[in-house]
Amino acid sequence: MRRFNIIYNIIKLSNQIKLTFFKIIFLILVILIFSILAVKKEMFINHFLNVKTFLLASDDKKSIPKILIEGNQYVNINKLLLSINKNLGNSKINNDLHIISDVLKQNQLIKKFIIKRSSKNIILIKIEEKHIIGFTSIKSKDFLIDRKNNLIPFKLTPNLFHIPTFLGKNSNKNANLILRLISESEINLNFNSFSFVNERRWNINLENGVKILLPEMKVLETLVLLKKVDTENNLLNGNFVEIDLRINGKYFLKPKIN
Repeated sequence: MRRFNIIYNIIKLSNQIKLTFFKIIFLILVILIFSILAVKKEMFINHFLNVKTFLLASDDKKSIPKILIEGNQYVNINKLLLSINKNLGNSKINNDLHIISDVLKQNQLIKKFIIKRSSKNIILIKIEEKHIIGFTSIKSKDFLIDRKNNLIPFKLTPNLFHIPTFLGKNSNKNANLILRLISESEINLNFNSFSFVNERRWNINLENGVKILLPEMKVLETLVLLKKVDTENNLLNGNFVEIDLRINGKYFLKPKIN
């Protein structure tokens, strides 16, 4: 009987050891499973965040609207669109119209503008440029001259050939004045350039090669005289290369030499 109890206790202890072993193995498996799930969860979250970032970035690119610009004559549309799209793409502000307005305000050629969103992805810009009266070069740099005699940096292009060139020091500061006097005299002059001589008086260079020398004073009266003489004698279309009006009330002609 005693031997039987010993055997029974041995078997019972053995079973307890096995049960404990299986419990340990089960606990290890549970820990491993949860560890794997945790790693998978972190990978899933990171992947989700990456996808979300990509989708948001894609949405940002798609959200850049198509820009249509009207009313330009001198403004370089390609450069303006490039600047607008660059600012729209880099800005964290969602207000497209505000961003575009800031870009347009920086353009010296634009006097005023209207921005309208014609649809969700199309923005229409109507610009009014400053009134350009001429072109000049100062120290090898080219400029447009507006009605207020302001200088606007601009490269000479064929679409500027219809506006007069102003030559001479500070010619741009007096450009509007000489054009206004010509307009007030109502004389029809096909000019292509003006020379401001010694910052005192003007020479007007006509398209037919005739040069008109104006006096320093009484410019309007002189232009009125020129109109009268031209009406009577067709002077501006005559065989002359120079009309000298520097002496008040008189004119002198320099004929062409054939």
